[in-house]
Amino acid sequence: MRVIVLLIVSVFVNLSQAQVKLCLDSTLKVAYIKKYGFSDGLMCMPFYCDPFCQPSYKKGDTIGYCGKFVFVNRDFVVKVKPVFDIPCSFEPRFSEGLCAVSIKNQLCFIDTLGQVKIVTDLLACSNHRNRILPFKNGRAKVYRGSGTLKNYYDVYYIDKEGKRIREPLLVHVRKKPLPVLVSNNKKDTTIRVAVNDISPDTEPELLSEDFFEIPRSIPRGKYPMAENELKMYLKSMPHRDNRMLIYFECGQYQIENMAEEDTIYCGKFVFTDTFLNVKIAGGFNLPCGFEPEFSEGLCAVAKNNYLVYIDTLGQVKVNTGLKACDTILNKASTFKNGIATLYVGDKLTKGLYTTQAINTKGERVRLLEFDDLDLAEKFIGKFKNLLPEECTGCFIGKGKTNGLWFLVEKSGKVRKKLELK
Repeated sequence: MRVIVLLIVSVFVNLSQAQVKLCLDSTLKVAYIKKYGFSDGLMCMPFYCDPFCQPSYKKGDTIGYCGKFVFVNRDFVVKVKPVFDIPCSFEPRFSEGLCAVSIKNQLCFIDTLGQVKIVTDLLACSNHRNRILPFKNGRAKVYRGSGTLKNYYDVYYIDKEGKRIREPLLVHVRKKPLPVLVSNNKKDTTIRVAVNDISPDTEPELLSEDFFEIPRSIPRGKYPMAENELKMYLKSMPHRDNRMLIYFECGQYQIENMAEEDTIYCGKFVFTDTFLNVKIAGGFNLPCGFEPEFSEGLCAVAKNNYLVYIDTLGQVKVNTGLKACDTILNKASTFKNGIATLYVGDKLTKGLYTTQAINTKGERVRLLEFDDLDLAEKFIGKFKNLLPEECTGCFIGKGKTNGLWFLVEKSGKVRKKLELK
């Protein structure tokens, strides 16, 4: 009996020694809670070793802790030691007893004791920008990056065993209203009768118009996204000209919060405004060599496997004549000062391109023969023979071979040689 008591006492002593309480003043505690926040009673934060707190720690308590991330409870007692790293594209948060972290640059789920429970095949830090949302109702949402298109993800869910959940495509089909029929009684009063209510003696006449509409409670043409996800998306997503590219995913959250008619967008790329209202849907595809992005009212996309520029309404404005997806990956830049660059891939040497410059009409210009090209009005006062009225619609550029400065029209025509003051 005495031996059992001693064993129990020794276990409790070891447990108390194993727990390390982070020594912080009240101001720092408030600051850390505001910045990182608790989730499921745990918070991921760096272990700050205050020199003034050293006497509060036992010998060896802070070895391997200082400056590294740990999980603490609300009493700032370390519950998960620094056996993990922070992923590059999201912050670790516990939910339903699990948390996604980085271990040897691999995204893994650990439990509240720091033990690895799920190992994924996703890199924690790479150009793929993979990220995983916390578990909710036994499912975690995974964003698997493509590595080439920075906002193109394979989006799916996994269960608590790390297995991918097969998601059925949920498309809500609205029921058609029952046909409404008209029957005349002896008083010549028109009576509308539903089909199911028709008796064999009735001689009805079919009406073509609908007499009721299902009330709409969810706005049509809007992509549903949780507020915290939208903030993260807006930070990472380029959206010039009030247009941004979105993959219209139809997960459980979207299905529950979208209008019935919007299921036609499921699994497609669309352009929305910053309020997530769909502005361009269909009529384009993603090119293979780059990600579409608006600038100066135009955006290069793929249509019928050719690179074209569309406007903010989705109408084709420029046909480049270049294949969008082929053995060579042709590219098209965004417009800057009315000029865009086409990169034509070499058929023999991968990664080698010849360049062409075009204007907003799709006409080829020769501006690429000059270095340091910029708007002429920015250089007023730098040259002896440059007048303000000459700058309209013109560029200043330096010759590639001779180093001389020229005033150049948008067509690529040299207007005159310039002299520095």
